[in-house]
Amino acid sequence: MKLEILISTMFRTDLLFLEKMFIHEHFSTFNILIVNQTTEDKLLTSNYANIRVVNSFERGSPASRNLAIRLAIGDVLLMSDDDIVYEKGLEETILGAHQEHEDADMISFEAINEQGQRYTNYYPEGEHSKKSLMKIFTWVISFKREVYKAHEVYFNHHFGVGSTFKGATEYVFLRNAFDIGLKMIHLNKLIVMHPNLSSGVLMGSDNAFFAKTALRQRFIGNLSYIWLVKYVLYAWKANDIKCNEIPYKYKMGLQGIKTYKAL
Repeated sequence: MKLEILISTMFRTDLLFLEKMFIHEHFSTFNILIVNQTTEDKLLTSNYANIRVVNSFERGSPASRNLAIRLAIGDVLLMSDDDIVYEKGLEETILGAHQEHEDADMISFEAINEQGQRYTNYYPEGEHSKKSLMKIFTWVISFKREVYKAHEVYFNHHFGVGSTFKGATEYVFLRNAFDIGLKMIHLNKLIVMHPNLSSGVLMGSDNAFFAKTALRQRFIGNLSYIWLVKYVLYAWKANDIKCNEIPYKYKMGLQGIKTYKAL
């Protein structure tokens, strides 16, 4: 069984960023596919046999990730960004998990932040549910290449950085797999450190209201209008938005629904 790490990056011209990602084990020991979204004057190359590079001129994180999946050759694929730091024993952890859980099509793992705390409040180990998938970010997702390609499970090009809705990219990808009955499990094994992000900034941002409400429209239809009311009130009670911002944020959510319906 062969592991391949799929890294999405932008405007890179050298591989120095890999040294920061793989501080515990040198990157030359891993099979890596890098999709570098760039321009013709800023191309990335590799002199390592185990590191393939594709320079793409298409924009949007979903496009980058889908291209990586299509070009991947590993048996098990691990999604990655270029600002994370992997833990020691990465390949043994990933492949060991897939060998132990041979019937799993997708296995998610866990991350910590810069302070060594769990990145989010993960659900317990076991089979995923629709709710548990909401806690899973791209860089802890591993899956069997042949299964996902056979079922044409790819990232939705409308959700993600550089797309119509700048968020929820992982959840749409994961739900697509969940909804067709693929077996997806979670293990509380640490594989990566990801830099801190402010949950408050994310929850209260215009992008959050626009993308999250569109996401609900995608999966629960017009019940998204009710969900939006609850989300606005939750964000206000959590001090992620101010009282005088409520009308504007509500309108942002409505715009997200309208935009999704028009796709």
